[in-house]
Amino acid sequence: MMKSSEMSIRQSMTETDEHILAAQVSHHPEATVKLGILGCSGIVPRAVLDPAPYVDGLEIVGVANRTLSKAESLAEHYGIATIYNSLDELLADPQLDAVYIGLSNELHATWIRKALSAGKHVLVEKPLCLYPEELPIMSAAAQHYGLQLIEGLMVAHHPWQHTLRELIQSGEYGNLIRTVTQLTIPAKDNHQDNYRSHPEQGGGCFWDLGCYWLQFLQQVIGIQHSEFDGHSLFDGPNGCDWTFEAQARLAHGVTAEAIFSFEKPYSSRHVIYLEHATITINDFFRCNLGFYKLKLKIALLDNGQETGEVRYHTFEPMNYYVNQLRFFRDVIHHPSHHHSLDESVERIHLLSHIHATAKAKSVIS
Repeated sequence: MMKSSEMSIRQSMTETDEHILAAQVSHHPEATVKLGILGCSGIVPRAVLDPAPYVDGLEIVGVANRTLSKAESLAEHYGIATIYNSLDELLADPQLDAVYIGLSNELHATWIRKALSAGKHVLVEKPLCLYPEELPIMSAAAQHYGLQLIEGLMVAHHPWQHTLRELIQSGEYGNLIRTVTQLTIPAKDNHQDNYRSHPEQGGGCFWDLGCYWLQFLQQVIGIQHSEFDGHSLFDGPNGCDWTFEAQARLAHGVTAEAIFSFEKPYSSRHVIYLEHATITINDFFRCNLGFYKLKLKIALLDNGQETGEVRYHTFEPMNYYVNQLRFFRDVIHHPSHHHSLDESVERIHLLSHIHATAKAKSVIS
């Protein structure tokens, strides 16, 4: 029988959506992972509830929120069976295998520890935490209880990154010279009443968006023996960074530049400059919103000038969050495929360092 949550979502699907659903649901004979949701922030429908019907072997069992009415509204809309009176009550439910944490950023570390100690696998919305000193406790807890702890950075679960890394490492287009990233998303209503406008909650564009640049560098290029720097005027609400520029000097003289902003026109693009080609991936955030095609554009160069020959590598329509939930399900089913927190830990340290460096420079100036 179809779950009521699936029915409510499927009723709003187009015929194209139904075709994609039928084509992309994969068969997994393992026991269903029963998931509870901690927190009803705005990202929860997009990251979990809307993509969940595309992921077999995963069932949304219940939801809890500090404001009960939000949990009730979400449960009614998505047909979630159980509404808990508190976050702790959800964690105490023995039928749950795992939790998704969609709470405010400053609460992540506390509730990760609580969830792990309650015997639940954890998928937590990025960032994993706000302070590097919180990392050892969480890592130790996951290892001690033998549970999976995964930071929800959805772009990590799409093959465009693997393909791009292979293109660079193959040497087909010569040595890598530099990369340029732009991730600028205009703030709706200037992010009023939103964590992004409160520094103590991880506000500002760099803490919100910089993780996607760092993850890209980690996966596609590697950042061993690198130096990072950042700059911002910190002239956004409550002293948040509303535009932030970051630079990195990577191995072998490769440079990486990035700009993040809540005030510039929308753009999400990586440009990779090699000796004999420029590779561009435009709108790489697109799969955040549903099933969309992405493509790599490879413009060939001769002596630094475009030849006019262009190649494309196109990926079938995918949804970042569907891929992420499937990954979470799979690492729970196969604990021998240990998921390392090392890259998440490295990103938190770098986010904190780069942001603090920029803040110190702004004070001096």
